[in-house]
Amino acid sequence: MRPTSLAFALVCGLAGCGSGCHGERRQPIDPPHPTRPDDAAVAVAAADAGPGPGAPRDAAVALAPRYLDAPAGSFDALFTGLAAIERGDPGARVLWLFFGDSHTAGDSMTSRLRITLQGKFGDAGRGLVAAGKPPSRYYYQRDVRYGASGKWKVAVGGHKTDPEPYGLAGIRVYGDRKGAELWVETCSECQAGTRVAQFEILYYAAPDHGILRYRVDDRPWQQLKTRTNAIEPPHPARQVIPVADGPHKLTLQHGGSGMLDLFGVVLERMRPGVIVDSLGVVGRRLGSLRSWDWSVIGEQLASRDPRLVVLQYGTNEADDPDLDLEAMARYFDETILRIHAAAPTASVLVLGPPDMAMREAGKQCDRMKPIDSRGAHRRPGGRVTAAPIPQDPAAPIIPECEWHTPHVLAEIISVQHAAALRNRAAFFDTLAAMGGPEHMHQWVTAEPRVAYKDHVHLSDIGYQRWADALSAAVLAEYATWRQRQSLPPTPLEPPPPPAQPSDAALPGAP
Repeated sequence: MRPTSLAFALVCGLAGCGSGCHGERRQPIDPPHPTRPDDAAVAVAAADAGPGPGAPRDAAVALAPRYLDAPAGSFDALFTGLAAIERGDPGARVLWLFFGDSHTAGDSMTSRLRITLQGKFGDAGRGLVAAGKPPSRYYYQRDVRYGASGKWKVAVGGHKTDPEPYGLAGIRVYGDRKGAELWVETCSECQAGTRVAQFEILYYAAPDHGILRYRVDDRPWQQLKTRTNAIEPPHPARQVIPVADGPHKLTLQHGGSGMLDLFGVVLERMRPGVIVDSLGVVGRRLGSLRSWDWSVIGEQLASRDPRLVVLQYGTNEADDPDLDLEAMARYFDETILRIHAAAPTASVLVLGPPDMAMREAGKQCDRMKPIDSRGAHRRPGGRVTAAPIPQDPAAPIIPECEWHTPHVLAEIISVQHAAALRNRAAFFDTLAAMGGPEHMHQWVTAEPRVAYKDHVHLSDIGYQRWADALSAAVLAEYATWRQRQSLPPTPLEPPPPPAQPSDAALPGAP
């Protein structure tokens, strides 16, 4: 792991806990990495520079790329691809593919990475999205437009009543109503995803399946049979649709004669550059991804041909009372093995979770009455203190209702880090880079807010600063790699301007 002098301010959120949180999880924990003498200097330099526009000054935290632990060779596949782009090699395409939970599903962090990396290396396309707008509460993607009409259903990975297969994106849109439509379109007003030179439809072929009609813009309809013969087993398939590079809309229509199963649509530009696929599913853990049908996921992952696969998990594991750390370690080994089998030219990065917080009394704190009829303070569960507590908003909160980082988060991060090193993958320790635990509640209440009141999900400001820290760390490592390869240096360009405060809801946010 190579220290550098770069520092970025990251503002993140905390995690809420329902009833049943364990008291020992309230104890403060030490950062997984020791603090070095220069940490204070980095923090002072960041504070002197001041947070970006729209960020509260009291919410600045020094975030340094030294929290990226990249064993020798772990980024060779990614960096070789980036170097090919900078040489101008035709077809030099570098895909960053993110698996993850709601932090990835909201596409705020990944959109920021998409904009930053495409600004430096070139725009190779928007990447993989769902087919149109799935009838799902928590589907939200940026840098693309999408919609639906008619009757469609959705199967989301991890929902007990939703059958497999889910596909690479963890979501499958399906239906049997003739005439129902889905559409995906480039986004003219976005900073990325403005043009496309090739659409690709990912679908499921099976003996009982029907006809898919599609067209680009207002061109004539084309027809695709998704039915196989009776002896051919069901399998994932794809249809490539080349178009002239520019803004376009792809419309999909159910043509009748059976079921349609659609895993997604890919938008690419067939030119050198970077693509970022954001394939998070709200509420999921690494064990969810591991348990899904890899006969489908593996084939689609091979087709996407990434140069970096990111595993962004840990937040939902921390809220699991039955968490088995040894099993989680095995899940990382098995999942990384499957990734390398499907995409042997990909590097792997384990992205640790941001800070979060829980309350021992959980949601009972929200229902607690500050003063009972006798003037005594009523604690969660009906217990009453010996002396009343004033109703002054500035009065101290009782210990059971204080927000604290769960102790298990450090254990999860330790398991993730060890798994990454064991599998020669890179690891980015987000929690340690943010300064360790017990920082989050002030950012929930900051103005403008940088995290939601559930103390789990971040606003655009928080997510995009997380993205800036990650991209700065990886690009600093890339600069060192180029030097070792005796390649000319490339400038470390600053990220795009910070996001303005937004109240846009993200998946899983209240």
